[in-house]
Amino acid sequence: MQEISTLQPLTRAQQSMYLGHHYHGSLPFHTAEWLVIDGPLLREIFHQAVFLTFKEAKALHWRVVEQDGQFYRKDDVAVQAAGFIDLSHYNEQELNNWLEQQVVPAFDPMIGHLYDYTFVHLAKQRYGLFFRAHHMALDGYAYGLLISRFIDYYQSLKNNTALQNKAFEHYDKYIPEEQNYIQSAQAEVDLNFWKQNYSGALAPKKRLKRRLNDPFTQGYRFEAVIPLPQQQQLNALAAELKLPSALIVMAVFMGYMALQQNDQQLCFGIPVLARLGTSAMRTPCLTMNILPLRLAAQGTENLTEIVQLLAARFAEMRPHQKSYFEQIRFVLDDFEPFNNILFGPVVNWIPFPLPEFFEGCHLKKTTISAGPIEDFDMAITNKMLNGQERLYLAMDGHPELYCVESLAEYWHDFMRMLSLWLTEPSTMLQEFELNKALPD
Repeated sequence: MQEISTLQPLTRAQQSMYLGHHYHGSLPFHTAEWLVIDGPLLREIFHQAVFLTFKEAKALHWRVVEQDGQFYRKDDVAVQAAGFIDLSHYNEQELNNWLEQQVVPAFDPMIGHLYDYTFVHLAKQRYGLFFRAHHMALDGYAYGLLISRFIDYYQSLKNNTALQNKAFEHYDKYIPEEQNYIQSAQAEVDLNFWKQNYSGALAPKKRLKRRLNDPFTQGYRFEAVIPLPQQQQLNALAAELKLPSALIVMAVFMGYMALQQNDQQLCFGIPVLARLGTSAMRTPCLTMNILPLRLAAQGTENLTEIVQLLAARFAEMRPHQKSYFEQIRFVLDDFEPFNNILFGPVVNWIPFPLPEFFEGCHLKKTTISAGPIEDFDMAITNKMLNGQERLYLAMDGHPELYCVESLAEYWHDFMRMLSLWLTEPSTMLQEFELNKALPD
């Protein structure tokens, strides 16, 4: 038996993901990114840059140890070795099939190696990097940290210059920060906020889709850039309201979903950056938290009013966002934590664009897997496109309810509503008619 003193506690997010893995298996919690680099990449230097990044990211090299019914982190796992493959003979469909297949192999948290990565030769001037991780190891922000560090190391090695950013932190600072919060008076204040606002008649009523064969699994995704005319309209309104353009898209999507489900009390899931104000801002790990947000529109709001309503809801919840959703589920009155869902759909915003170019090369990142899905979710990502920062909109759906083609139809149906509202901002929410209803 190992001494407890040699083990470290899991974070709240890791504990939640590990329990989910135990009940649902590994696959729902797989995340993956696909990088394609066009241009005169010095591949050996890039290989070294990626290896040095993973070596520096000590927060990735651990496994779960169970002792006396408790789960701990053990930091004794070696850096994962890279894979290499030549897929230059594949067409686009064959490549997409290969990427989907690479997501599937299971991770074993008790052994470790909670990530892996493969360099892919695509053409003389085109190179790929597929890397994936169990969600208990990485969240979306952490992927961005790693990719930025790949570039940082590459430029440093290529040009014989100093690294531009600080080294990664490990858990030695973040764990005490999280434990201090859990034991603080503020933690109780925060839980009371959620209990007061989401109990009784206000308790979320959405139920798990028990009729599905696999109600908690990987989903399909359709993603495309918001067309430039609508992006320009969004930017103009955002400047007028002094709010991010992504917030406008989020507010309209919440209105769209309220119309779809004929429910203005729908609770949306909002991923929040639990890292803020902590050492985890430089730690590639999982700290993700998703909190409920009820827009509670009346249906009579125009575009400006519904955006401002969402901004006000964020302002209400922001002081209490350190509460963890798994804890919230069990303190609400008149809420059945094993039958009801605290939130859904999830509305995510990833606001940190990666560079489009580095050292004469063009970089494109595509999310292949974002983790588990219960029904229908949406994500907005800021990305650079032709030197401009643009919003990319993704629709994610459960594979027993949606396919990529149907998600594309919902994408266009939503974009039709967004375009109309940007053109006629005085229109009330309840005046819109949707062309494609969601499945029951």
